[in-house]
Amino acid sequence: MKFNIKSSDFLKAINSVEGVINSKQIKSVLSNVKIEASDNSVSLSATDMEISVRTSLAADVSVSGVTSLPAKQLSSIFKTINFSDAKLEINTDSENPETVITDAEGKVGSKFQINGLDPEEIRTIGKIEEKNITDFPCLILKEMIRKTNYAVAQEETRFVFNGLFMKCIDDELIVVGTDGRRLSKITRKIPKKLDFGNGIIVPHKTVRESIKLLDQAENGKIGLSESQFYLSVAHSELLSKLIDGSYPDYEQVIPKNNSYSVRINKDEFAIVLRQALISAEEPSRQIRLSFKTNTLVITSSNPGSMQFENSMPIEFSGDDLTIAFKGDYLSDTIKSIDDPEFEIHFTNSSLPVLFKDPSDADYVSVIMPMKI
Repeated sequence: MKFNIKSSDFLKAINSVEGVINSKQIKSVLSNVKIEASDNSVSLSATDMEISVRTSLAADVSVSGVTSLPAKQLSSIFKTINFSDAKLEINTDSENPETVITDAEGKVGSKFQINGLDPEEIRTIGKIEEKNITDFPCLILKEMIRKTNYAVAQEETRFVFNGLFMKCIDDELIVVGTDGRRLSKITRKIPKKLDFGNGIIVPHKTVRESIKLLDQAENGKIGLSESQFYLSVAHSELLSKLIDGSYPDYEQVIPKNNSYSVRINKDEFAIVLRQALISAEEPSRQIRLSFKTNTLVITSSNPGSMQFENSMPIEFSGDDLTIAFKGDYLSDTIKSIDDPEFEIHFTNSSLPVLFKDPSDADYVSVIMPMKI
């Protein structure tokens, strides 16, 4: 295998696939990037046996071939040596596992020799049947992920919560994230119904890698291939196993009737919340919201160390009520709302609290209060 390629383009390609590699596999073939060269293009792929990512880019290929090289070392080469925008020559002898990387234009004198492993041991993405996938606007999916992924759990013991739930009803896509203590749900109209059956659970790591692909173009393709989640954007593809399990009935968690509703300026509240978090005791970083006549009092404390209090004018005429929240949950929820204001709907200090975006009726967030 032998080809010339622009160094900056090759580094971007490495960055787009190495995220799937598990750090625990650093000494196995799964820590390698598979490189295939043919027909004036080069493809890079990587897998952790759960998720596979492949990306392709143009190159001057003089000898077709395939190899696999350690992702960490390969990435370090391009990050630490100043190849600028010069073209690199990457050359692998078919009878020798050693790959030589040099400057094809002779501007940089550095030369790297790096040993690879058998590329056939890295099996990533095969042929995808077109009937199983459909065109999809990337901006819509990216927005839905942004507004829900923060609520996904990352605890191995609660595996069904470790991913985003996606379900299609006619021409609407529903995406839900929850960790059992908070929940976010968004619904959007889509051009064509996706065949997700009764719903799929896409792993958190897969969602994270999907975001990288969604930034590459306005439209892509999405669907299921042999019961695996598939996403294709521009010159990149992702294929991932799904989380097997029954997702909880999220509609039961979303409160339908609340005694009180308050609208708050988001920017003003965010500033006060950041100040309150400074004094909030670890690990919960509890923040208390006290609703009084036309006033919201925000307090936090670290016993024996710090205390914080601030108040904001609001329209509220009910009985005095204090609700405690985990501070980071509050912060994440407020960031997910795009309107200059947000709404809080609640009944008492122990029932789930509903957060809404006044300009987006199809997005809701729920947080379970903490005990005071």
